Amino acid sequence: MANRLYNNFEYDTDASENSIREPQYYIKDHIIVVSSADRDWINRTDENVWNFNVRLGGKGVNNQYSMVQNDMHNVISVGIDKLIMTNRALNITYSNTVADMSTYPYLLVGVENIAGNLNGTNKTIDNAIGIMTHNNGILTKSDSECNFIEFGNTSALAKEFYNQPIAKLSGLNITINNPLGSVPSPIDDVLNIKSITYLPAVASNLATEYLVVQSVDYFHPEQYKVGDIIKFGDYVYRDTGVYAECSDFNTFINRDNGHRVIAVSTSDSTKTLWNRLYIPTPNSASVSTGNVSAETWFDDLKTKSMDDITTASSVTDSGKLLNYSMQTHMVYKVRSKQKMESFLEDLV
Repeated sequence: MANRLYNNFEYDTDASENSIREPQYYIKDHIIVVSSADRDWINRTDENVWNFNVRLGGKGVNNQYSMVQNDMHNVISVGIDKLIMTNRALNITYSNTVADMSTYPYLLVGVENIAGNLNGTNKTIDNAIGIMTHNNGILTKSDSECNFIEFGNTSALAKEFYNQPIAKLSGLNITINNPLGSVPSPIDDVLNIKSITYLPAVASNLATEYLVVQSVDYFHPEQYKVGDIIKFGDYVYRDTGVYAECSDFNTFINRDNGHRVIAVSTSDSTKTLWNRLYIPTPNSASVSTGNVSAETWFDDLKTKSMDDITTASSVTDSGKLLNYSMQTHMVYKVRSKQKMESFLEDLV
């Protein structure tokens, strides 16, 4: 964050004409980075990658979802600088035809609790605070090879409140729309989990053994791809409380850094959509032997309780998963007017 003095000097008439008093206020610039991945995707179904809320302020509050710790007082401007999002081609409704973001000339970012600062030929533009275009110019088909793309705010303007600062900005209710006023593309980035089983090793080669995550919901194959990072939330293995190893498995699945998808398939080949993701087991490759080494507690869990893929549709776990690789990320710039006492405290 950068601090800059506010141009509010007062001349001391009792001193020399070149002397001035210390300014009463200074301008503080806040850089706020937000991600749709940090929303409460476990409990809330009204938010998604295109529409979600960010809470500003709340030090000491026990809430890990979409919260910026610092309070935002006396806000004099709010603007969006960058938008980073996936650029993969996504299915057009139920068809096998796909389209990527090159089909739109620009995207519009709005904050519902802040009036727009643009003027255009429709309400979607009027309600936006940023018109986002690809930073390399017009987005082309060749850019579809990029996993993520960066958009910048063409207007480069922030919504200003210099004459009447916002006493406290408590949040940002973010929306991202295409030029027609709707979401750029429907994305099912959250799935309910049916079960987690395992695909047995081939010829006792643990390098061919994987976990199989079967979801209650079906998904388009383009929305969950090999290499994607998926995160689990509130996952509970079916025999938790019966065997000690179940707790180890829950911890492994719910880990903060998520899991990489190594294959995608379906339990029913007659369906258009799919419902299975494959991820690595807790086993690990040994640099000393060159082979995959078995994790003892996972071996014990397979012996005592865990079923292989043939039972994936008949057993039931609980929890949800999020495709982290499909999330949107934004950089906002918020400017506030602070008293000089606060400026001196920041220098200490």
